[in-house]
Parts: sequence; structure tokens; C-alpha cells
Amino acid sequence: RKSNFNPPRIKDNERGNRKFNFLKEGDPYHAYYLHKVKDFIEGKAQEPAAPQLPAVPQQLQGKMPVPAVPKKKLPVYEPIILKDPPAEPIYMLDPPSISALELDVVKLTAQFVAKNGKSFLQTLIQKEQKNYLFDFLRPQHGHFQYFTKLVEQYSKILLPETKMLEKLKLEDKKPSALLDKAMYKVEWLKYQERVKKKEQDDREKERVSFAQIDWHDFVVVETIDFPVDEAGDLPPPVTPDELGARLIAQERYERMKEHPEEFTGEDDEDDEEEEEEEGEKEENDTM
Repeated sequence: RKSNFNPPRIKDNERGNRKFNFLKEGDPYHAYYLHKVKDFIEGKAQEPAAPQLPAVPQQLQGKMPVPAVPKKKLPVYEPIILKDPPAEPIYMLDPPSISALELDVVKLTAQFVAKNGKSFLQTLIQKEQKNYLFDFLRPQHGHFQYFTKLVEQYSKILLPETKMLEKLKLEDKKPSALLDKAMYKVEWLKYQERVKKKEQDDREKERVSFAQIDWHDFVVVETIDFPVDEAGDLPPPVTPDELGARLIAQERYERMKEHPEEFTGEDDEDDEEEEEEEGEKEENDTM
């Protein structure tokens, strides 16, 4: 049987390949290569067989119990019901657009004022009144509010209240409460994004509806002339936006007469929104 094995051809094709260096006479693995070629020609070489598993005795065949694979219990998360907005973070404050040196001076001053009190602040104002780096200590300065908020935050950290300490101890014992707060805030942010997107879509629809109105397609029904000296109780003139809103409402009313099934869901949503707005107004009035 003829073979396609041609060492010189392989040697020429794989001249730059290090994996075929054993084909060269000076290579240390060349002798082993010639030995294996001789074994394959004489039929002595055999391919390595797969390792065999030990045989199971006949007495135990069919009686060995199959180990049960434990099923992992997936955690069950209850749906988050959004009621009130999450509490604003106390220790998060966006720094103003100032240099790094000025920001460090403001933060360091706030720390010392929170630790030493108002007497230190008064002394510092008198001492550094000509230093421009401490202009933020003046109430009329633009960074004074940022400085005062930093003082409040540092005071809460240096002199924490008992309620805050108890709250931190409870959160330390039950880390899942922090995770619940984080998940609630994530869901609230998603809800705010959905509301914002819906408002943007509504404004875009209204803009497109206004653009579709042919403002030149009007017919003059009648002209009324009013004397200059005559004073009457007349309503103010209608703006283009109000006129467009009236036309859109009229078109919607006509479509609702023809296809009432298309507006049942929208009417329910409008009623719910009106009820929510009325409930918020009543809460604000009571407060």
C-alpha cells in the first residue's frame, strides 16, 4: 500500500516551524523519530489505548445506589412596591468647580471648624480676612453654602447622634437591609426614567400633532368690527399653542366617537393620574 508520507516535502514546507525540528539530523529527537518510523513500518507500533475503568463485581451490579445530585434552591425575590422616594444621601456633596488647592483648603477648614466650634471660625475669619484662599468664609461668597454643608457633615461624623449609631449597629447585624435599600433606590431611579421618557414621548407626540396642522387651511366665517372706544368683557386672544391643543382635543373627541374601544385604556389611565394628583394636593393641603 502506497503512503502519502514524504519527509523531505514536510521538511521543506515546515522549515521555519520549531515543532518539526526533529526532522533535522542534528536534532536530539531525530534518533527517536527514526526509531518510531521503523516501528510503524514493521507494524510494531500501536496507538495508545484509552484507560479502562476498573470493572464492577457482578454481586454489586444493579445494587449500587445512584448518588442524588443536590438541587440548588434559587433565591426568591419579592417584587418591590414603590411608595415614597428614597432618602437623599447625607454624605454626598458635589464639589464646586475650583482648583485642587482651594478645595483642600475648604475641606480642611470645615474639619477644624466642625471639631473646634464657632469660636475657632471667628478667630480664623479675623486672622485670614486678607487671604483670598479664605474668601469662602464670607456669607456672600458663592462657596459659603458648600462650606457650611461640609461643616454639618463633618459634625455628624465627629459627634454622631445615638439614633445614627443604633441604626449603624442594626445595619451591621443585618447587611441584607442595606441591599434592600439599594435595590429600592435602583427601582425608584428606573421608575423616574420611565416617567421622564413617557413625558418626553408625550411632548414629541404633541409637537408632531402641531406640525401636522395646516394653519393655512382656515375659512373666514364672519368678521366683527369693534369700535375703538367700545369696552367689552371679552376673553383674551387665543395663542397658537392653545388653538392647537383645542384642535387636537377635537380630533381626539371625533375619533373617540368612531372608535371608542381605542380610548378605554387611555381614559382609565387619565382617571388614575387625576386621582393621584388630587390625592397629592390633599396631602399637601393637610401638611
